[in-house]
Amino acid sequence: MVDRIRRSWLIVAAHDDARVAEAAQSGADVIVLDLQDMVHDSKKHEARARIRATIPQLCDQGAEVFVRINIDLLYADLRAAVWRGLSGVILPGVTSIAEVQEADSLLGALQAERGVVKPPPVGEVLEADDPVSPEQALEMHLCLDTGRGNWDAVELIQTSSRVKSISLGRADLVMDLREEPTGDLHLMPYLMQRLIIIANATGVQPIGAWWRGTSRGLVASYEDTLAAAVTGRQTGFKGALCMRAHQVAALNTGFTPTAEETAQATSVVTTAHTNGEAPQAAIAANLLALSTACEEREQARAAVVAQTQAPATPGT
Repeated sequence: MVDRIRRSWLIVAAHDDARVAEAAQSGADVIVLDLQDMVHDSKKHEARARIRATIPQLCDQGAEVFVRINIDLLYADLRAAVWRGLSGVILPGVTSIAEVQEADSLLGALQAERGVVKPPPVGEVLEADDPVSPEQALEMHLCLDTGRGNWDAVELIQTSSRVKSISLGRADLVMDLREEPTGDLHLMPYLMQRLIIIANATGVQPIGAWWRGTSRGLVASYEDTLAAAVTGRQTGFKGALCMRAHQVAALNTGFTPTAEETAQATSVVTTAHTNGEAPQAAIAANLLALSTACEEREQARAAVVAQTQAPATPGT
């Protein structure tokens, strides 16, 4: 079974109408409304106030919606974020089990209070609302952007069943672990590989791309983003965060198997029984399943957008 397809996670400031409108048209699998680094303290209140109305607008464009919150402003940010249509929240800077437990508890209370459930995969219909159902619990994505957070990653993930995905925060890690004069962080390849291993071992999605030190990462060019996504997928990442709309197409393309890869995988599966290549066939079957899931994700987005744009039927 393939997890939800989340190849591109586009982060935009929740109060920036122009960037939010651009994000809605970007084709991102996930749009992250930011209440953290991209929002100045003087704009926090304004950004929080806009989230409730913005979430359904983004869902109507076939995107899942997450909100990135401040761990030090947890209560205020979660109260602003938890509304119908929300899929989950990103928790940056998490370093303790207590922080994850507090977020889990607050999310549960707000879901029950407001009757909010995690939406089904894009294009599917929610059969029943049950805020206490584990399948409909809002998700948490942990951004492990400190040395301490990375060291305790397994314990942090296992603290809550809401944790479904994890990523690294390169910029904050650089400040925490010190970069080299070239701009590279010599520990980054190790940390990325470790993150993928931990994610697979704990059953969550590893989110990231194989950024080069000079690529500017979350604001990289289309070409650098595509290269990082292709290498990231081959390494084991399932999608990546970005901060520019032009990066979305590169991430969606890079995290989708190519036609050549699909053809080769089909050949492997077809000849596996006669050649005795069962392990290779299993790998190839997984790639084919991912390819199909990516195609279905694009079809679901198009269907949602078409339904949103269709004129209302008289009398309805």
